[in-house]
Amino acid sequence: MKPRLMIVSPVTPYPVFHGAGSAIFGYLRALRPDFDLLFAGFCPKRLLRQAQDGLRLICADVALMEEPERRHLDAFSSTPFYFSNLRDETMRETVRAMYRSGRPDMVQVEYLSMAEYADGMRTTRLIRAHVQEWWHFYLGWKQSLSWGARVTKLLGSCDTILHNRRTLRSFDRVLVTSEEERTRALELVAGARVEALPFLLLDCEQFTADSDIGWLLEHVWPLVLREEPEARLTVVGAGASNALLGRMHDSGVEYRGFVEDLRALYAQSRVYVAPIFTGGGIRTKILEAMAAGVPVVCSRFAPLGIGTREGEHLLASDSPAEFAAHLLRLFRDDGLCRRLRRAARSLIERRYSLQSQGPDVAERYRHFLLEGAA
Repeated sequence: MKPRLMIVSPVTPYPVFHGAGSAIFGYLRALRPDFDLLFAGFCPKRLLRQAQDGLRLICADVALMEEPERRHLDAFSSTPFYFSNLRDETMRETVRAMYRSGRPDMVQVEYLSMAEYADGMRTTRLIRAHVQEWWHFYLGWKQSLSWGARVTKLLGSCDTILHNRRTLRSFDRVLVTSEEERTRALELVAGARVEALPFLLLDCEQFTADSDIGWLLEHVWPLVLREEPEARLTVVGAGASNALLGRMHDSGVEYRGFVEDLRALYAQSRVYVAPIFTGGGIRTKILEAMAAGVPVVCSRFAPLGIGTREGEHLLASDSPAEFAAHLLRLFRDDGLCRRLRRAARSLIERRYSLQSQGPDVAERYRHFLLEGAA
């Protein structure tokens, strides 16, 4: 009989519609041969049936809840306000019931914002964490114009640091995505048991060699079109506002909305662009584009935590003129494109491949299990 691993997540890993879901799905595939998997998570209402049907093919037990609607301001809660949108009593009771009936040998919580769902569980507890969340609030503080917004963001940063420290101390293992993040975690809590494992396990056999679009359209794309009038930009992703839709239309940009499988689009693209300047988590689409052999141009913030080197694996800049220059270089320089493709694909295969890293991840989880039973 295989040991049981219970995973509690803020998103469903199937169908894959979110970067975090993509990361979790890779782990489910890697761990399934060695563990019976139990999964509890939030899921958009429109995807509930599809998610239930798909996950039951992988997991021994599945519980999905509709996403909570809003954050909850509670001065007496240990959960920061910015994480409170994931607090849900129905989910809490569901997780408790699954824990009691499933009797898992290990429990893994995805993200610091879900840490409280593992409270009181007497088993080996793991958390996969992005420990630089506080940095996003700090950036918001620096960029805010009003004093009210600056105070709110600064308090959010401090509150998140305190929460991160408590969480890192309380879990048996903290799993981060890179040695850089491991260093950051140990700066927060020197004695934390932190281990760097690849955040994302991409099925590289599926590939052959989110963003601030407003900034790109206003400051970068006109510079590109001035030099390359035949260049074309395609934007993918759900949720564009009416104002942004209008700007894209006026700029001659093709907007495709949500696309479930991007492989065909990657195959048609010369460059993948990620002008992301704030936000949480890991930009998994950058890794996907690199796996698919599409050179990446992004902001310097976007690839933080994934272990890339600027100029070797991708091109990065926060300057509109330099950003446009990077795009133009890749349009015109086949040799540069080939070098970036080779280096980026090699990085993905070495650090983020389901095929190469999956067995090592599963081995580490077996070690965590034995360590917890000792």
